[in-house]
Amino acid sequence: MYVQYLEYLKIELLDLDSILSKSSLQEWAYILHDKDVDKNGELIRPHVHVVLKYTHPQVPSHVARLFKDKSQYLEVWKGKINNAYSYLIHATSEAKNKYQYGSESVIASFDFAKRLEKIQARVKKSNVDSRFVLDMITQYGDQKISYNELVSAIGFTEVARNKRVIDNLSALIADKKHEEWLVKFKDRKTEVIWLWGAAGVGKTRYAKWLVKGEKAVTLGSSRDYFQDYHGENYVILNDLRPSDFKYADLLRLLDPYEHDKSAPRRYHDVKLNIEMLVITTPYSPRDFYKQVKLEDPEVDTFAQLNRRVHEIHITSEFTKEIFGDSTDEFIEWP
Repeated sequence: MYVQYLEYLKIELLDLDSILSKSSLQEWAYILHDKDVDKNGELIRPHVHVVLKYTHPQVPSHVARLFKDKSQYLEVWKGKINNAYSYLIHATSEAKNKYQYGSESVIASFDFAKRLEKIQARVKKSNVDSRFVLDMITQYGDQKISYNELVSAIGFTEVARNKRVIDNLSALIADKKHEEWLVKFKDRKTEVIWLWGAAGVGKTRYAKWLVKGEKAVTLGSSRDYFQDYHGENYVILNDLRPSDFKYADLLRLLDPYEHDKSAPRRYHDVKLNIEMLVITTPYSPRDFYKQVKLEDPEVDTFAQLNRRVHEIHITSEFTKEIFGDSTDEFIEWP
């Protein structure tokens, strides 16, 4: 953008159209600001603003030759070109308190009025979208909607764009819910159920049946098991393997009487409010223990794992007895 007081302009203002048209510019637009006032309401000296858009980067001193002027009166525009065009008539948020010129005051190499109309329509839609996203995030922070409802409303792109704010809110909400839950669940025991058996016998199906009707989540990524945990009281750790957790960490997770605990997550640990923990795995507790890497076998014993869990061996006969031949209906707990 070239800016110069009219009295110091080295070329005739009437010649500016011709000079710009003959240049190698991709497009251009300019305006004479002759109605601007300072903070005291005094009229500011008339000055010209010229937006120059090149296909390729230019040397400022070379561009300044168009106006027979010095490069100090040129500014390399850091923002989007549409913002520069909007500024010509003071149609930007930064210039909203300045005199508002009409689009007919601008001379350009294109239909400026039509371009501005498109720009303003896009900005209006963006502002509406931004207000909606902010409103949804505010509702999430006030716990009027859940995290899943937030994602559904604004989409993963906006969640990623506002990740820091949402993560901070999630952490605060989780801490508050955890403290409330600790009071509610005091002196109660977390139920830990260990379902093991061969592949395809219905371990996961049975696990989901156990938590049917509850606020539950199924977790199953050995890289980041608790990435999808958002305070649920009923949790399924699906297809657990001996290498997924350090043994000491697993024992802390399974402790039925220690409720004030956290689980590791990629960016920060997450508070756990677990009332029932269901584990599915190919390994019996004994076989699982044999595969675990132990720092101190005398301290980290099998007994510690065994007394924490209620073990159920899942077979095809077991699930058939529970579910019968139906895949859609559940019978009552035997």
